Amino acid sequence: EICRDKYDAVLPLVRLLLHHHKLVPFVAAVAELDLKDTQEANTVFRGNSLATRCVDEMMKIVGKHYLKVTLKPVIDEVGYPTETFFRTLKPVGYTENLRYYVDKVFREIVRSSISCPTLMCDVFYSLRHLAAKRFPNDPHVQYSAVSSFVFLRFFAVAVVSPHTFHLRPHHPDAQTSRTLTLISKAIQTLGSWGSLTKNKLSSFKESFMCEFFKTFQEEEFTESVKKFLDDVSSTESKEPSGLSEPVHLKEG
Repeated sequence: EICRDKYDAVLPLVRLLLHHHKLVPFVAAVAELDLKDTQEANTVFRGNSLATRCVDEMMKIVGKHYLKVTLKPVIDEVGYPTETFFRTLKPVGYTENLRYYVDKVFREIVRSSISCPTLMCDVFYSLRHLAAKRFPNDPHVQYSAVSSFVFLRFFAVAVVSPHTFHLRPHHPDAQTSRTLTLISKAIQTLGSWGSLTKNKLSSFKESFMCEFFKTFQEEEFTESVKKFLDDVSSTESKEPSGLSEPVHLKEG
């Protein structure tokens, strides 16, 4: 309320709180304020509030290496060997190829929980329990509260804009960009199934994507998402993955 351009203050604020190990209680406090103004469970943490922006910036800083080890090999595969191949494919072949990449990205994500930074897990744990407390009669809100960040605002955004997360050196060409956009949409939809909602197919503008996505309507995908969300929003100590690296809060 004091700071007029509060979103300009988010990044330095997050860096300061990270340095002093105070980010988790701060995010929990502003998220609780955010939830007081949330009337429906399906809109939990979907807007651009101070709480969601803080978590976004935290994930960009703390989750950089996590994204790299989880997504970079697949993003590279989409961007390099297949560019010429995609141009010569017929629609059926394109769909088959797309299915292969969506499947691969999805599998990499749901088995990556061991690599998720502890700080991200602690924040997700807080958000999950705050959402469940705010909407005690909705059994799925604890999942959607976490998936709205880790799938929609982290993995899906990194897939569609790999250059902004340092997963690729430059903006992908038009064909690769279209493929990454469709993969990102599919990952968002699969991630939303953590809340067990099955009415997402209408969100696709491309008719072939609706047909394509019906192949993912299997229980195993829903269960994989739920297990992943459980794992990344748990405060139980995980085995060291050997994949962490120091977080740079200040440069230059």
